[in-house]
Amino acid sequence: MASKGSISPKPNDIDTHSLVLQELEPSPVQDEFPDLEAGKYIPKAQDLPSKRWTGSEGGLSTHKLGLRGQNWDSWLSALQKYSTYPPTLFFALHFANTSLFPLATRSVPDSETYLLLTRPIYQSPGLEHVILTVPLLVHIASGIVLRSIRSTRRARLYGAETRSQRSSLTFWPRMSWQARLGYSLVPLLGTHVLVNRATPLIVDGGSSGVGLGYVAHGIARSPVFWNIYYVFFVAVGTWHVIGGWAAWMGWRVTTARRERGNKKDHIEGYLGYIRGEERIKREKKRWWVVNGVAAVGAAVWLAGALGVIARGGQSSGWEANGWNEIYKQVPVLGSWL
Repeated sequence: MASKGSISPKPNDIDTHSLVLQELEPSPVQDEFPDLEAGKYIPKAQDLPSKRWTGSEGGLSTHKLGLRGQNWDSWLSALQKYSTYPPTLFFALHFANTSLFPLATRSVPDSETYLLLTRPIYQSPGLEHVILTVPLLVHIASGIVLRSIRSTRRARLYGAETRSQRSSLTFWPRMSWQARLGYSLVPLLGTHVLVNRATPLIVDGGSSGVGLGYVAHGIARSPVFWNIYYVFFVAVGTWHVIGGWAAWMGWRVTTARRERGNKKDHIEGYLGYIRGEERIKREKKRWWVVNGVAAVGAAVWLAGALGVIARGGQSSGWEANGWNEIYKQVPVLGSWL
């Protein structure tokens, strides 16, 4: 307590020279969340303290065990990418058999010869599963697991620990067009396999008698169904394959989301504006190139499939009777075919 003779200092009487002000350099403020789907919120190794975290005193660190989330992402992403290589070879041969050769010969019987020549390459009992079945299953499964892992991380980041808390919020990563095309392709490809591989195996003991004439016979039986189906099947499949390969080469046209303007470009003024314009032009050019290649590929494939094979008409005799029986025995779709 101050004595009666003393006067308490007022705020204005405080010596301003005693206040030390520290000048800080301006730094950008992050007003957006990091890209959670790409795992960018995970701290880098150099940003972490030098002492590694251990689950218990003297225990092994998760870094030594190799159980970090980044490692899972790397392995699953690699599986998802490299599992597309063998099926690409199959689709290239199938594209030639069902499009290029029919367009060149303009005849279904003449095109069957080329189909028989290439069939041992990709339809042998052991090689077919190595080239097509197993890689496709790995590709689909790795994509689903990746999205599940990223969903769990996002829930953990926002503090949702229980199942009820996770269900009340949306943590499943938003699907890009590439992912939507891929998931849409699964039932279309499954229908194709069911009609041309599985059902002939069940009814006839194999698919040796299934060829372009079998497809033409089925289209002639149900032209509306098969024309609509093949338009969607070829378009979705072509765009997914072309878009996927473009993404592997760095042209993320169907996979990357449209990002907001770069703050650095705005800060740099006119130079940043020029760079932003160049980046936009480059992205537009890539978009047109990738979608143009996909459109041309789908058009050529449909020209051979629906323009030549679909006009082959129904067969006759014992061969037609056998094919009719196979189409009638297709599960679920038999009444439509």
